[in-house]
Amino acid sequence: MKIAVVGGGLAGLAIALGCEKNGHDVTLFEASTELGGRMKTLREGNHPLDVGFHVLHTAYSTVKDWIDLDALHIKPMDACTMTIAPSTGRRRLLGDALRSPQYLFPTLKSVGVFDGLRFLRWRMRTSARDLERDMDEPTPSIAEGLHQRNFRPSTQRVLRSLFTGITLDPTLSERIAFADFTWGAMSHGKMVMPRDGIAAVPHQLAARLRSTEVRLNTPVEAVTKSNVVVNGQKEVFDRVVLAVPQHVAQRMLPGSVGEHRPNERRTTTVVFVAPEAPFKQARLLLNEEWGENSHRVLHVHLPTNLHPHPDGHHWVVATLVGEDAEEVDVEAVKAELIEWFGASVNQWSLLATTTVRHALPHIDPQHHARTLPEVEIDGILLAGDHRTHPSVQGTLRSAERVLKHLDIPVPRRP
Repeated sequence: MKIAVVGGGLAGLAIALGCEKNGHDVTLFEASTELGGRMKTLREGNHPLDVGFHVLHTAYSTVKDWIDLDALHIKPMDACTMTIAPSTGRRRLLGDALRSPQYLFPTLKSVGVFDGLRFLRWRMRTSARDLERDMDEPTPSIAEGLHQRNFRPSTQRVLRSLFTGITLDPTLSERIAFADFTWGAMSHGKMVMPRDGIAAVPHQLAARLRSTEVRLNTPVEAVTKSNVVVNGQKEVFDRVVLAVPQHVAQRMLPGSVGEHRPNERRTTTVVFVAPEAPFKQARLLLNEEWGENSHRVLHVHLPTNLHPHPDGHHWVVATLVGEDAEEVDVEAVKAELIEWFGASVNQWSLLATTTVRHALPHIDPQHHARTLPEVEIDGILLAGDHRTHPSVQGTLRSAERVLKHLDIPVPRRP
């Protein structure tokens, strides 16, 4: 068959690879100048800088099937999260004591015995074999679910900040089943960062393509079940796959999103160069007071703690989400970080500011399944995380659904 794949992100690349390996003639259309979609990495002084905060979960079954992790030269983050209350300077540690017993007592000290037991129960009910299991049943939103699980208010504040960072949704309208999924991924695997940045993941798939015709900088204007329109000209194919973000799918194929209307989830990172690292561990430092009294920085991490800069510089990455990610005042961010780390922040210089619009899709909280039912609408095949759930696992799962619909086996990694 002659197959068109519209969208050169992770889902589009996986589908193109599967179709090509099965002997089909594939053309891949990408509107931007590079492949990879939202998994994007810049080069600053020949050192990688991810656009947005990204980690890769080794517990994802699809990652194991598609990606050669060793070839990415990954390094794991610590199996814990560190929190800070900027107004007092107090820091707390929340770790996975089953994987890293040294975090047991610091975690109990941070949240208390009863919340420690609640964390343990939560972890024990996750499934390593089927991380998505809880998505098969109706669940409340994350905001409601955290309240129902009776965590103390101080612990709920930490969890609200944590899942705001994961979903990029300050309202936490995503279903609690998705929080269970991510909790299971953190419990049964590692959070890792590739040496060359998150873009190395889709680039690995792209490097495996041989016969696929890749057309970069080629916006597609319209699609039908057998046509792709570029520059006003129709090109004919046997099958057309639309593997684009949710808001683009809505524009090109209005019936494709149903009740899952795009709700722009925006994130901005402000990156500073520091002569000294404000902390040396490979951890996320989460703001317990985010959203209170003009605290806009959600979390901070240092990618150079995992993959050191060759010149010995330290990169401090502050993340903002939602309305706080619009028209960011860098000096205001720096002033806020002085509250976190003290006067040494005055020695930091701005390296870059990056913004991702439509960073994640919106899945209606009333949806109770791990995927949307339709693989095909009006003869057009659909893929992307908005067809499943907002994660790399969901993205690759959506690609596998399309391949299965075409009766094409998933190509195993070398």
